[in-house]
Amino acid sequence: MVTITKSTILSGIWQNFYDRIKSQVTSVATGLTDVGTSTVQTYSSNYSDKISIEKASYPIITVEHPVIDTELFTFGKTTVNGTISVEVFANQSVTSVLLIDSVINAIETFKGSLAALGITELDIDSTDNDNFKRGALNVHSRLVRFKFKYRYTRTRAW
Repeated sequence: MVTITKSTILSGIWQNFYDRIKSQVTSVATGLTDVGTSTVQTYSSNYSDKISIEKASYPIITVEHPVIDTELFTFGKTTVNGTISVEVFANQSVTSVLLIDSVINAIETFKGSLAALGITELDIDSTDNDNFKRGALNVHSRLVRFKFKYRYTRTRAW
């Protein structure tokens, strides 16, 4: 776990989500005889156009950097309201569904540790899905967006 400070809000929150997902979401058993177990090939902070159109390059998990806004909490504290999105790209629909379920479980079972770092009120904000062609490959994507709060002591200037 990475300590989060007001100077590392974005990078600290992102790093904790990324590390948790990378350590806990490595592969899924699809239950399909022609697919078997599907192992994540790439973890990143964005989906790259330079990734191969080869079937063996998938699945891919992207953990996007948080999007935040702030509001006054108390006289000396600020609340950060944020969202962080995680997207799975796979060449089988069942793989993308199972992997996004694993992502949700990995974060859900990590709530206590994230709360200890100051990330509170962590819940699923929304989910989405899509599919698209990448060369001859049909890519299935599943996205989960988590919302959270983080509070810190403001720097005061008179």
